[in-house]
Amino acid sequence: MTEAFPVGPVVLGYLLSGGEAHGYELLSRFHEDLGRIWRVAPSQLYFTLSLLERQGFISGKKEPQETRPPRTRYALTEKGQEEFWKWALSPVPRLRLLRSHFLPKLFFLLKLAPERLPELLSAQRETLLSLKAQVEEEKPADKFQEMLRSFRLSQLEAALQWIAEISEKEGS
Repeated sequence: MTEAFPVGPVVLGYLLSGGEAHGYELLSRFHEDLGRIWRVAPSQLYFTLSLLERQGFISGKKEPQETRPPRTRYALTEKGQEEFWKWALSPVPRLRLLRSHFLPKLFFLLKLAPERLPELLSAQRETLLSLKAQVEEEKPADKFQEMLRSFRLSQLEAALQWIAEISEKEGS
């Protein structure tokens, strides 16, 4: 499940943490909890729900409404739960994904399994250290490339410091 924003895994997380829900409930949770990180359009959410159902990660059940068309209430499947935990516990591979992919992982781990937070923090630290080592080995061809290298190293060092602060606060 690779996306600009991890809508699929976040849907799975909400169904795991809050039980069955229909699309509008999920959209409200997204905006309330993760709206400061990113927004999801209703069309993107409903497309993702359809995709997750076809992949067997969720199952939908039609629910009649008095004056409106039936709506679908979704539930997490065992396959979906496995997929969620695989996503939630894996580090993000690139620095630029910390905001959009790593923060939702922190949100769900704090909510669902805070004891597993050290596992993710440690894996993310190792990933960032590996990225930093790669950047340190670069041989810039010109002044701009040197500035770019310096910028990337500064960002990586800041991210590593942030991970260390979280780890310390969480007793990891």
